[in-house]
Amino acid sequence: MIRPALRPLSALIALACLGAAGSSRAADAPADAPASAWTVPVSVSLVSDYIFRGQSQTWGKPALQLSVEADHASGAYVGFAASNVSSHWLPGATVETDFFGGFRGKLSEPVGYDVGLIYYAYPGADWKDSWFDGYNKGNSLNTAEAYVSISYDWLSFKTGRTLTEYFGWSTNNSPVAGGFNGNPAAGVTGSTRGSYFYELNASKDVAEGWNLSGQIGRQVIAHATGLDITYYKLGLTRALPDGWSAGAFYSASSQPKAYDRFLSLDNGHSESNIARNKVFVSLSKAF
Repeated sequence: MIRPALRPLSALIALACLGAAGSSRAADAPADAPASAWTVPVSVSLVSDYIFRGQSQTWGKPALQLSVEADHASGAYVGFAASNVSSHWLPGATVETDFFGGFRGKLSEPVGYDVGLIYYAYPGADWKDSWFDGYNKGNSLNTAEAYVSISYDWLSFKTGRTLTEYFGWSTNNSPVAGGFNGNPAAGVTGSTRGSYFYELNASKDVAEGWNLSGQIGRQVIAHATGLDITYYKLGLTRALPDGWSAGAFYSASSQPKAYDRFLSLDNGHSESNIARNKVFVSLSKAF
């Protein structure tokens, strides 16, 4: 039903002052609806390379990424993210979907915290899709990871630990003397469950519309040799009108030999330096 137009407030005041006979009661204006306890930020990004803890997930190619998060006023949040990935690096995978949730808040005005869980899922992917004979026993790539972060102003420290095997890595598909072309002595020696990372992040506005960010971290693979990696990132982001932003980043790592000349898992002959140092750019739109 179409609601009739409300009278201007000035006209109502004039009628009251004149005491006009036969005046009718003006309908009370509806009360303002209470503000929702939820906010739902959404962003879409195009990046020239999807780099996760120093390693390219797209074999050096671009990625289109989506992120949706529902944030409650209490500090609770849940979210979903997705990106294309490469089956050269993640056997049988073309898409990564992340489901996450947690709770964030303040210990004091400059000190914050964030505790949560993320589940990385790769629909339809399995290590049995690996090209290498003898190393392709079925095993899911899906990985659950718990994390906690503490922040002070523009600095934060984050650490996390896998509750499952690390992206399905095992002695079957990533063994010593068989899994890593760049370093035959590198590989998995037991269960990779309990792999962990820790990192220091910085994000500071340095001028109107300009943000400078940095990261240094380390990923440790449980029961493995030659696979741990230290990673770094430095970036500059420019806020643009209408929710757009553009960024340029430099990603670097300790470049373990295990990831040098890495052979494609879906064809066995294409090579890539998964952890090479490189510059990548991004273009994002926030809604």
